[in-house]
Amino acid sequence: MARYTSIKYDIAFKRVFTKPHILKAFLNTVLKEIIPYPIVEIEFQPTDFIAKGENRHVITGVKHTVIDLFCIDEKGRRILVELQKGSSLTAIPRFVDYQCRNYSSQFQTGDKYDQVAPCYSICWFFEINPKHNALLEQITFCSSEKDSQWLLDWQIIALYPKNLNWERLEKAGTQAQLEEWLLLDVVTDLERAKKLKNLIQDTSVSEAFEQLDLSAYTEQQLRAMEFEIISQDYQQQLEERDQKLMEKAEKEKAKALAEKEAENAKALAEKEAENAKALAEKEAENAKALAEKELEMKRTLAQSLLGILDITTISKKTGLSIEEIKSLK
Repeated sequence: MARYTSIKYDIAFKRVFTKPHILKAFLNTVLKEIIPYPIVEIEFQPTDFIAKGENRHVITGVKHTVIDLFCIDEKGRRILVELQKGSSLTAIPRFVDYQCRNYSSQFQTGDKYDQVAPCYSICWFFEINPKHNALLEQITFCSSEKDSQWLLDWQIIALYPKNLNWERLEKAGTQAQLEEWLLLDVVTDLERAKKLKNLIQDTSVSEAFEQLDLSAYTEQQLRAMEFEIISQDYQQQLEERDQKLMEKAEKEKAKALAEKEAENAKALAEKEAENAKALAEKEAENAKALAEKELEMKRTLAQSLLGILDITTISKKTGLSIEEIKSLK
């Protein structure tokens, strides 16, 4: 009984996409709504730009599968295309880096930049569940101005096999060629692989599917794939560990910040309470002093009126009691 692997592994990825007729069919499916005319010729290019530049000692220290192509469409237009693959969001900067290097590789020092070939990077995201439901996402230059002249045929096309709707596929079958190509990521389950065969209608995808049959792989290729699987699992464990450590650090940082804010709020409340208490005491003191001063003024007035007015009249004018006025004599 046949066993199948996934296209996400290097050997399988290269085995499928180094077949020119399969690759051409795949490119014309992905780029169908992006380029005006289909690709008729492809030529594999050496990926030497990766080893160029000041950071080559860093870049070449990591192995990544990149397939660079020089293509011609049916109108004779030159097109640069690159295939990459990744399993986590950490691949995004790498995808952008390689796409920029691929774009600039067509130029030589002193060029007039008057003949620029369109440049596209097709990037498979195998383990990513994006927040949207699209199978294909286009990333390109954009301007804040409506009538901008910054018009460049530069795009990264991200593919998301995880966004395949399996429930719909199993009930209604595929509705687009792109869906069939993305099925190549999920054939490691033998029972599902059988169902996939029945879903695939495109002959090129069917042939690509057969390239994933492990019975045709050499012992050396199988060992290399096994090593890659172990390496990817280990890398995923490291990324999950780093993610957990980062989340833990963020939580601790947020907790420390909340505690500091609570501490500052408490100190501020205590300070405001102290200020309010001091203000109230000051106001009470001022009120007391004012009352004492008013009383003294009333007594002075009452004393000056003694012998002029009777005590009852003085009491009415000053508000002092008759006993208080009598005590002033």
